[in-house]
Amino acid sequence: MLSPDRAAGDQDAGERNAPGRDRVSPPEAVTAPRISLGAPAAPADTLRRFRLSQADLMPTVRRLELDWPCSVAMMQRLAEYVTGIPLHHPCRPGLRTGSSTPVLFLCLQKGLGAYDAASDASDDRRLLAFIDGLCGEAARLLSGIALFTPDNDCWMAGNGMALHGWLASCDTHSVTVHRSQRRGASHQRVVDAVGRYVVMARERAILDRVRLAGAI
Repeated sequence: MLSPDRAAGDQDAGERNAPGRDRVSPPEAVTAPRISLGAPAAPADTLRRFRLSQADLMPTVRRLELDWPCSVAMMQRLAEYVTGIPLHHPCRPGLRTGSSTPVLFLCLQKGLGAYDAASDASDDRRLLAFIDGLCGEAARLLSGIALFTPDNDCWMAGNGMALHGWLASCDTHSVTVHRSQRRGASHQRVVDAVGRYVVMARERAILDRVRLAGAI
């Protein structure tokens, strides 16, 4: 078991390569969470609900899937990684009490919006915009957040384990949301972990070349 001062993100390189459970003592529970947990649902069901509720984005989804058929699998993998359970509660005036949106929906909205905005770019740069958009949104929403079970089993989005798999062995009703400054909850760790999980090896190599070309 890890000590409270040694999170999974602080393990040596050999341990980091295998996503695993992080058993640490939780910090204080979030008293006014921007993230909470909803009723569990299968990733495929959550994706279906997204498609049914986001009719205005469906033309962009169809273009993306036509340009990059692999994007179907990418969206499925994103749904496994963040699921539809973490709910984001925006803190903006004028919103009704209890208004919330699954983190998955917000990530897809951001990625699809970026893909649409890059419509004049090449196919590979549009895909990069999509991936960077959804990974950045996942990090914006989930960095600084950790989920804990009563026995201190911990999930952080930057540790490389899909939330769907982690929750499969948990009593969802007993999981609590906490703020965390551990490395596994850092912004860049979340960006990297989501990208590694969502993007397959072939497309990752393509996007790496696009990034390299853009940096030259």
